[in-house]
Amino acid sequence: MTLAATPAYDPSGRTAVPGSQLVGILSIATGVASVVLLAIHPADDAKTFADALRSEAANRLIDGIVHGGFIAVLSLQLVCYSVFSARLGEARPASIAALVFFSAGAIFLSGSMALDGLVTPAVAARYLAAPGKLEYARSLFVLLGSLISVLMPIGLMFLSAAIAAWGWTLSESGVSRAAGVLGTITGGLMLVVLGASFTAMNPFVLMGAIVANAIWATVTGIMLLRTKQ
Repeated sequence: MTLAATPAYDPSGRTAVPGSQLVGILSIATGVASVVLLAIHPADDAKTFADALRSEAANRLIDGIVHGGFIAVLSLQLVCYSVFSARLGEARPASIAALVFFSAGAIFLSGSMALDGLVTPAVAARYLAAPGKLEYARSLFVLLGSLISVLMPIGLMFLSAAIAAWGWTLSESGVSRAAGVLGTITGGLMLVVLGASFTAMNPFVLMGAIVANAIWATVTGIMLLRTKQ
C-alpha cells in the first residue's frame, strides 16, 4: 500500500489542508496565553533567604498555574509546529531541523518550568515549617537555582534556533518572504543574545525570548489560517 504524500503548505489556498485553520487558531491562542502567563508571573522582591522562602510558599498556587501553563503551552505548540512543518514540506532539511530544535527546547524549558514553579515552591513550603533546617533548604535552593539557570537559557536557545530555521525555510521556499525574514532575524538575534548572556540569567533577555516565541506562534497561526479548507 502506498501512502499519499502530504500536500505542501500553499498560502494562496489552492491546496486543501484539513484542520489547518483549527491548528492556526490554536497556535495563535498559545501565543496569547504565553504573554498572559508572563504578565501574571509573581514578582520576586525578597531581600533575605527567609523572605524568599515565604514568598515562594505564598505564591505556590500562582507559580504552579504560570509554570504549569507554560508546559502545557509548549506541548500544544509542538503539535501546531508539527502541522506547520508538514505543510512546508517534511523533506526540507531546515524544516526538520526546526522541529527537532523546538522539541529539544520544549524539553529543556519544561524541565526548568517544573523546577521553578512546582518543585521550588514545594520545597519552600516544607522548610518554612521547619526553621531549624534553613541551611538544608538553602543548599536545595542553590541546587535548584543552578539547574534552572542552565535549563532555561538552553531551552530558549533551542526555541530561537527553531524560529530561525523555520524562517530560513519560508524564505528559501518562497512561501512568505516577509515571515521568513522575520523568523530568521528574530530567531538568530535571540540566539546570539542568549548565548552572550548565558551565565547572567538576565530576566529581560529571558522574557524577550519568551515573547519572541509567542510572536512566532501567532505568525505561524496566521499563516495556517490563510490555508482554505
